[in-house]
Amino acid sequence: MANTFRSIRVLLTGGGSGGHVTPLLAIADAIRKLEPEARFRFVGVRQGLEATIVPRAAIPIHFAPSIGMPTSRSPLAFLRFLLTLLFGVGKAMLILLWVRPDCIVASGGFSSAPTVFASALWNMLTFGLWHIPIYMHEQNAIPGRMNRFAGRFATRIGISHPAASAGFAHRPTELVGYPVRSGFQSVDRAEARKQLGIPDEDIYLVVTGGSQGSRTINRSLIDALPFLAKRTDLRIMHSCGTMQGKGYSALEDTKKRLAELTEKPEHYEVTDYLHDLPLHLAAADIALIRAGAGSLVEVCSRGLPALVIPKANLPGDSQVANARELAARGAIEILYEEPSLQEGHLIEVVPGDYLAQRLFELIDQPEKRAALARNALNAVDPESAHHIAERVLRLARGLSSLNMAPSEENRVEIAPVPAILVHSPSPSQLRKIVERQTGVRFERAIDHGRVRDNQLAAIEDLDYVRYRGAALLVHPLWQLRNEGVKLIGLTRHEQRLDLLLHLISDRTPAPALHRLLGGDFREVGFVRRNALASLALIGHFDRPVVDAVTCALQDPYYEVRATALRLVRRMVREETPIPVEMTSTIRDCCRDKSLEVRWEALHTFGHVGDPGEVLKISHEYSFAPQPPVREAVLKAWHALLDRFPDMASNDWHDRLSGEMDRFAITSIAFHPYFPLKERFATLRKRLEQREAE
Repeated sequence: MANTFRSIRVLLTGGGSGGHVTPLLAIADAIRKLEPEARFRFVGVRQGLEATIVPRAAIPIHFAPSIGMPTSRSPLAFLRFLLTLLFGVGKAMLILLWVRPDCIVASGGFSSAPTVFASALWNMLTFGLWHIPIYMHEQNAIPGRMNRFAGRFATRIGISHPAASAGFAHRPTELVGYPVRSGFQSVDRAEARKQLGIPDEDIYLVVTGGSQGSRTINRSLIDALPFLAKRTDLRIMHSCGTMQGKGYSALEDTKKRLAELTEKPEHYEVTDYLHDLPLHLAAADIALIRAGAGSLVEVCSRGLPALVIPKANLPGDSQVANARELAARGAIEILYEEPSLQEGHLIEVVPGDYLAQRLFELIDQPEKRAALARNALNAVDPESAHHIAERVLRLARGLSSLNMAPSEENRVEIAPVPAILVHSPSPSQLRKIVERQTGVRFERAIDHGRVRDNQLAAIEDLDYVRYRGAALLVHPLWQLRNEGVKLIGLTRHEQRLDLLLHLISDRTPAPALHRLLGGDFREVGFVRRNALASLALIGHFDRPVVDAVTCALQDPYYEVRATALRLVRRMVREETPIPVEMTSTIRDCCRDKSLEVRWEALHTFGHVGDPGEVLKISHEYSFAPQPPVREAVLKAWHALLDRFPDMASNDWHDRLSGEMDRFAITSIAFHPYFPLKERFATLRKRLEQREAE
């Protein structure tokens, strides 16, 4: 039990970015209002933003090393993560021994992991005699991997989104909302505009990608400035972020691109970080932001209309989940990133002209902004920090952590949440959901052909699934790019056909190490193969598609060549004109070194080749030792008969009869024939066809 003869000690931990630091500072402010004598310490990482922000709040800070859990499968990356975490836990144990807190408040992320694990270790080593209660707060709709694991040691978990509860199964969670710093709600709009010198009649746009910034937002805004310059009543404050990494500095990159513009708004200002962000948001008419949990709640708490660009491909797609939940309540507008081919690379972009168009829609529709403002205010709980402070003080005083559910008057009203958002499926799980809803198995894509309209209509939240598939194409892991390719095909996302064609035709050499291990091109063969299969599901075979398939027929990976040959037969069934150069390439594939490619090529050549050429090549394989090759020869002959049903008008039928006389009909396969069963199956099939008509 806490010592009642001294001030309560609260240890705050979390960080790395402002989204994990600012909630802790808001909770600390709320605790001070309830317990003025409370004392605080902060544990974070030295390279995180907490090293700058926390001292400004007059809270002593300590550092325990930690890094994010690696997303790659590299053993070296995981070993580095593990060693850093172990060292951080050891240092955090010493900090706990010195500070001796009554309660730990963790905001999640890798910065809080050492302290949470150190507390659990002290509890275990002292056989429960020294148990430090932990209150963990999860800001995102989809908890990260570290939070899901660390949540096992928390005494109580507060969540901002109802969907987050799925990530903490069998743990005591409660919906408490997102704690907002009092400064965001207390600043008067008129006073803020007066301090910043903004006339009442002007539109003030605040742009921020969070503490680190957003390359997509920064570059998109610069591209949009020539269009935005048409509005003389528009003022823009751009916080581009403090990011300084290898080959990229947010502020330098933004200023360099700005200098290249010939036209920009008269009232535009850029800085790396807005320490007085509450003042600017209070004065703003519109915000352009990322979908970090903190950014969203800060603008909503002001009732500020916001255009939100969520960052794609984060773990759990957390920013997209955050934004979609608020958009479902009518509290924000979403503008998704989209993959674009630039200088031979797929990157995430938002076209500047489209960004300007979406901003103009908000500027020119004050009634729409008013509706967004009302819904934004209703989407957040302004007393969230106070609720959390009460619970932290109860834990710090050694009171029961049970029966602390929010009271009815403080309960946040929850809007229905889409099922896909609640379950947060991984890309492979999402693909299986789509396959189940449509009845289409991707493995049978070429045999199935174009996805039908009624199958598309069965996909829940089609626009999101299409967005998710396209976004995955820029993911650094090929396994996830592969899932993106499949989703584009299964959702018949024809607008992203250009990206599939790029993946198929890109001949950029793989890195040297990849080539040493047997790789060929930058895009792996599995992705190129499945991109071809997706073309069948989309079912659009114009000349660029034909050219890409012709290129794939010469691909060094045999599965790509074999899949391309099967796709050609699908194109023939769709009555797509086959050019001479493709037919010539298929003829060359009939002598391919790969057995699978040879039999697919022989079968396909029967659908596109000149009858004389088909018979000439098939003559070479009439006695092939591999039965599948001879079966392909028979399929090619069947295709000839289908193409030219009038044998009397063709001069090659005698040659075909002669080839059949010398054909070796030995086979290693045997299929029993049951007349009654076959006739029953035939009757069933005819009835089904009649019912379909």
